[in-house]
Amino acid sequence: MQIRRAAAADADAIFAMLERFATSYEPERNAFASSFAAMIDSQDVALFVADSGGTLAGYVMAVQFRTLFANGVVVQIEELFVEEAKRSAGTGRALVAAVVEWARQRGAVEVTVPTRLAGAYYERLGFERTAEYYHAVLAQV
Repeated sequence: MQIRRAAAADADAIFAMLERFATSYEPERNAFASSFAAMIDSQDVALFVADSGGTLAGYVMAVQFRTLFANGVVVQIEELFVEEAKRSAGTGRALVAAVVEWARQRGAVEVTVPTRLAGAYYERLGFERTAEYYHAVLAQV
């Protein structure tokens, strides 16, 4: 299993995983294509894939942003998906480790994860629960 930066050629496989991952939104291919192209070229986005012999086993997407409260850069994991057949084999752990290393290289002070369903998983990786997250869908506000 190789963890590497996502490339343009990975778009179809990542979109297929995203369709199974998304619970709050229904992914739209055109919106995905635009965002994906911008993300793989962005210095503020980490988009890593787990490549298992040319087949993607999972992906993780994280963003970095400056904060005032944390006295520096925070990296936030927004999406982590591992194919069911590759779960409990260290794939997710390796993807998260790639984000943590990316964050360290950027001098980030912390890595955060907004999740309500995978808290126990992240706690096993050494994360601590610190907050509840809320969102407002702008089309509804």
